[in-house]
Amino acid sequence: MASTVNNSSETYPEVEPTEPILYHDLKMLTSSMGIGTTCSTETGFYELDLSGALPTLFYIDYATHQKLPLCSRPECQHNDETCNAVIPNAIGVVNFQQHLLVFCSAIEDHPSILQIGYDGNDRVTLVELNSADRYDRAFAGDQNVLFTIVEAYSSELNVQTPQLIQIDLAQGSIQKLTQLDSSKSWFLVGTADNTLILKSIEVTQNKNPGSHEAYLSQKHELFFYDLQLQEMTPQRSWMQEEVVDASYGDYLFFYTPSKGTFEVNRFDGAGLTTVLQSQPIPIPDSSSLYFLGLYDDRLVVQVGEKIESESSGSAANVKWRQFAVDISDGSVIELHLSYTYAGVTDFVVPVAESDGVLLVKCGVQEKMMTAEGPDGTIQQYPTVVPVYATISSTNYFSNNAQYTKIQ
Repeated sequence: MASTVNNSSETYPEVEPTEPILYHDLKMLTSSMGIGTTCSTETGFYELDLSGALPTLFYIDYATHQKLPLCSRPECQHNDETCNAVIPNAIGVVNFQQHLLVFCSAIEDHPSILQIGYDGNDRVTLVELNSADRYDRAFAGDQNVLFTIVEAYSSELNVQTPQLIQIDLAQGSIQKLTQLDSSKSWFLVGTADNTLILKSIEVTQNKNPGSHEAYLSQKHELFFYDLQLQEMTPQRSWMQEEVVDASYGDYLFFYTPSKGTFEVNRFDGAGLTTVLQSQPIPIPDSSSLYFLGLYDDRLVVQVGEKIESESSGSAANVKWRQFAVDISDGSVIELHLSYTYAGVTDFVVPVAESDGVLLVKCGVQEKMMTAEGPDGTIQQYPTVVPVYATISSTNYFSNNAQYTKIQ
């Protein structure tokens, strides 16, 4: 039976000084941006579909190239809570310790974390959380313990304050590791041996909120939190106007627009180690750059280059290009695989990898959804869903469109 956390004050119980637990298999379970609706295993890919009336979990089997609801009953219509694939109030899913963890929001009850088998069976509520607090940030985990940053609600001050916490799934308990500076925005961005890596962002100048000047004045700072010593130490800081950063797995990347190069850094227990500098990307330094992910040791990014015209500034006057940076030698290649839907061309992008094979989004298609209307009648409406395919990493990074479509 699940434990329920009933703290309504501004803090959780602090971790008591005891014999330290060493976390040598600590890893990120989500991206640094927070809980997502997809996760992968060596044999398949899970996707939480939130477009219908009820959240529904789908599974893509790499062996059969089929996408099906995570339900084993042939007669099931997959449209109510009797279906294993339907998970009310679900907002995200991660792969953890040979199970799926599903995060559910608070609608009528407490927000909660469920454990589900890879086949959709054996659903168990592990812990129920405070309904007043926000649990949508990034998660790391090891053994039976999760780590995250939570915005904890203070009823006395009527504000939410950031805290680094640990959630013991076996005990159903939550404890505070440390209070964080509420004047900054905080992110869990990586892990190292027995270490959580946090990043803070603060606006350093009195600029108009939301303005480009305020954005460029942001100061980023990296911290290592030692789980054994329960101490946090600063590692490195930088200004938003100088570099653009992203973290994936054990790596932190810095892109310097003025040089067009990437600095590849690796997290380890001793700190942040610079591995290499990439070759420059052949684009103007005024271009916009977006990180897409790290796949088969290649960092995939998209770059938007403004094209001069009379109506400069509109989306139609931005030329998009896609590149891959090999983190083993710093080489850069341009990626050209694309698809067109409704007259708009977009790039084929990876979403997961397994043993030299990539799962990619290679298109979109219209699908009719069924939902119950306010008056109880069944209604249908169109929506656009991704088209997935598998492709070898070699073919993808060679711009060779040898796909096997997911049915």
